[in-house]
Amino acid sequence: MLVRAVGLALVAVSFLSCANQHGLAPVALDFFVQAPIDNPWNHKIQNWQERHHLDPAVEDADLEADSDLGRAYHDFTLRLRRDVVAETVEWVQARSRESYRPDGDRDHWATLGEVVEQGGDDCDGLDLLTFVLLRRLGFREDEIFRSIVVERSTGQHHMVTLWFDRDAKDPLVLDPTGVVTTGLARLSDVSDWEPIELFDESEHYAVGPFVPGRPNKMSSTGRGRAQ
Repeated sequence: MLVRAVGLALVAVSFLSCANQHGLAPVALDFFVQAPIDNPWNHKIQNWQERHHLDPAVEDADLEADSDLGRAYHDFTLRLRRDVVAETVEWVQARSRESYRPDGDRDHWATLGEVVEQGGDDCDGLDLLTFVLLRRLGFREDEIFRSIVVERSTGQHHMVTLWFDRDAKDPLVLDPTGVVTTGLARLSDVSDWEPIELFDESEHYAVGPFVPGRPNKMSSTGRGRAQ
């Protein structure tokens, strides 16, 4: 027993010694010190930054490349973005079944803060769960919009997010409550519903018949092309 006790004590001392040697507190780092003018990496970093801002492949997920890597990256990006949107819609619709709150006599359009604070809202508030999340995840201002849609047969109004993932003619409808569609569907697939207004944080557009050659936000950004 004495030999065993001495052995355990030696092991304990050995571990303690290792801890003393290697268990030093990490050095505190400041990651955001302004780089000095004579920093030897300035030129390379600034050169990359300038070219990065001008590179169309950074902003346009639909931009295809000629290489195998470029095509694979393009396809993976589009698939991942669609998976993100589909999962977002599924989650928002599931939460909406528990969190739908009608406005009552006064139609109040809530902000996202109001929606989460009160624990729910009607369609125009619940739609913000989709719209704001996709904005936070980097979906551009020329592809994600809120839209008022009208059911032709009843005149009922509803709020959805439209995702212009391919072109300006047939966006995907992202419905917060499942009134128009319970999954991802093209606008052309929900023929009884018609968008009448399109808007985001800063812009507001009227929705009218498509006129070939007429300039609009999509054509001005080069996203009016069909793929």
